[in-house]
Parts: sequence; C-alpha cells; structure tokens
Amino acid sequence: MPKLSLRDRFRLAWELTWPLALMDLLVMLFIHGLLDAQGQTLDSIWAVVVFFAASPWVIRRAFRRDYSGHHIEATHGQESSPLVYQERLKVMWLLAWRSTVLMLLAVLALSGLFKLAGGSALDLAPQGPLANALGLTGVDAIVSLAFTPFLVPGMLRKKYRGFRLVLQPPPRRKK
Repeated sequence: MPKLSLRDRFRLAWELTWPLALMDLLVMLFIHGLLDAQGQTLDSIWAVVVFFAASPWVIRRAFRRDYSGHHIEATHGQESSPLVYQERLKVMWLLAWRSTVLMLLAVLALSGLFKLAGGSALDLAPQGPLANALGLTGVDAIVSLAFTPFLVPGMLRKKYRGFRLVLQPPPRRKK
C-alpha cells in the first residue's frame, strides 16, 4: 500500500488549511470589522457553517488533489470511490479533535514557558473582538499546518465505520 511522503503530507495540510483560514479571515473581518458585532452569536453561526459545510467541502477538494501521483478515496470492501458527505464529516471530525488536543497541549506548554519567563496574563493588554478573532484564526492555521502532517498517517490507517481511506493512483489512459 503506498504512503504519502512527508512533503505530500505537508502539502495535504496546506490544502486543508488555507481555504478554511481564508474563509475564516474574511468572515471575521465582516462580522467584527464591518458589522462591529460584539456578541458571539454570529461567531457561533459561522462555527456551525464551518463544521457542516465548509470543512466537508475542503476535505473533498483536498482529497481530489494529486499527491505524487495519488489521490485519496474511500474504499468500501474492494470498491473505491470519492468520499460522500458523511464520510468527509467523519474524516474532518477525526482531524479536528486530534489537532485540538495537540493545540491544547502546545498552548499549555507555551503558557508554562510564559509563566517561567515571569509573565502573567494580566501583563497582556486586552484586545477587541476583531483582534481576538483574527488571532484565533492565525493560531488555528498555524496549529493545523504544524500538526496535520503528523495526523495524516493515522487518518489513512484508521478503519472508519463503513469505509477506509486509500491512496489511489490516477486511472490509466487507454491507448
């Protein structure tokens, strides 16, 4: 069974990260920059849209890309096909919760280093909703780019309910 090289895993991480980061940036600029919304209602609505619409679309888009002559498909027994919506949700959920755990560990480590350096949360100036939203978007993108390449092998090995992910070579052209 073929495997993705580290370079291809970083490329896959990039393909999974940049569309969501760009959409998030634009939506945060609209919500907190243009509308100057102060509550979390619009942010929560956007989070639901990301979960159910944007992320599955990004997974489909990224898996259709070519990675050293292969693309990612679902296999159901011996038959492979592009992932359907529910399968993309399952893959997205696996990547999301695992990267969130790694992000929390990284934030904990950075917080400990900040504390050891003599810093305190009280030393940080409060920011507005736009700066906070943009900061979270940036941190999320950096974490995704840093950790996703290392989550990909597990994502490809996992036996999901009803399917597995496989690397498929491009179809052979008939002569």
